Order: sequence, then structure tokens, then C-alpha cells
Amino acid sequence: MFKPLYDTVIVEPEPVKSYEEQMGYEHVIVPDKWKVGPTDPPIWGRVVSIGDEVEIVLSGARVLFGKFAGARFKYDGVDYVAVKAHDVLAIDE
Repeated sequence: MFKPLYDTVIVEPEPVKSYEEQMGYEHVIVPDKWKVGPTDPPIWGRVVSIGDEVEIVLSGARVLFGKFAGARFKYDGVDYVAVKAHDVLAIDE
């Protein structure tokens, strides 16, 4: 495994739901011009590793972060996101 530096948090993101799944229309096709609501929601993920300067977030916690926050990368075929600790919006307790 790898160790992030400073205040970086490594997160394994959960799969993102489509607009139809978010709104409860799983078997209905909604045209783009009619889509209103959370089309780009924040993303939940599981913390895999934390840097030495991170005090609030614990390894293994489920966290919420912005869709465009951090840097996305693959390691051993698994997708990860490296975000700064201040980019973590919420912790699921």
C-alpha cells in the first residue's frame, strides 16, 4: 500500500448514481433538457489512507467530497481519489 503526504486523504469512491437513479426514475429515460436537480452530486467514498497532518478524518471512515475535488488515479486496478483534508465535506458517523 502507499502512504499519502502531509494533509492528503486517499479515498476509494463509491459508484456514482445516474440522474434517473438519484431521482427514482430507474426505468424511465429523462431528456437532458428536463433534468432538474442534483445532476452533479458530491461523491461518497471510504478513506483508505491518511497523511501525517490529518487530524479529523480517520482511516476507514465514509466521507463526502466534491465531484471535482482531488486527483483521480488507479493503483493495482482500483480507482482512488487523493483529496486534501479541507476538501472533505462531511463524515458519515
